[in-house]
Amino acid sequence: MKNFAFITFLIVSAITGYSQNKNNPVEVTPTVEEKISQEIGKESELLKSKLKKEGDTEAVIEFTIDTFRIELYLSKYISYDWSTAGMRYATYEVASRYDSLLNKYYKKLQTILKPEDKKVLANAQKSWITFRNNELKLINVVGKDEYSGGGTIQQLMDASEYLEIIQQRVFKIYHHYLRATQDY
Repeated sequence: MKNFAFITFLIVSAITGYSQNKNNPVEVTPTVEEKISQEIGKESELLKSKLKKEGDTEAVIEFTIDTFRIELYLSKYISYDWSTAGMRYATYEVASRYDSLLNKYYKKLQTILKPEDKKVLANAQKSWITFRNNELKLINVVGKDEYSGGGTIQQLMDASEYLEIIQQRVFKIYHHYLRATQDY
């Protein structure tokens, strides 16, 4: 829920903060994407150094940097393109990146489990995928104009809810991984 609130805050901040700006949103071209990527790389290295100095474990540092890079991408992207379409695109892009992170930490957890325990993980993931798909159907139903009142904000809310579902699963799988490795 904390992440959903953060994403909602970012989106609302972008809408209200930039709506007062006389400049129009900027299309995020490959050149802008590269600039964003370079900025994220620099800021990630600074954070990584700080976390190492604080004595965090490698597993904690890796996950913190992984999620930091994704969240920073969202923030930087919408600082350029704060249009509804731009924010929706960025939110779905971030959800896709979290989905990749989910696969990464699922595989990490899978590699340390015994064969019989891998089946439990696989079954839990299949159940979660069923939940996710059904929840997305419900989000789409509730987002219909007849229920939500319509408006472009509904598209952003749908995107944010989709992102929240994936984020929660990433954090859950990561915590299972930490617990199983006792690396926290």
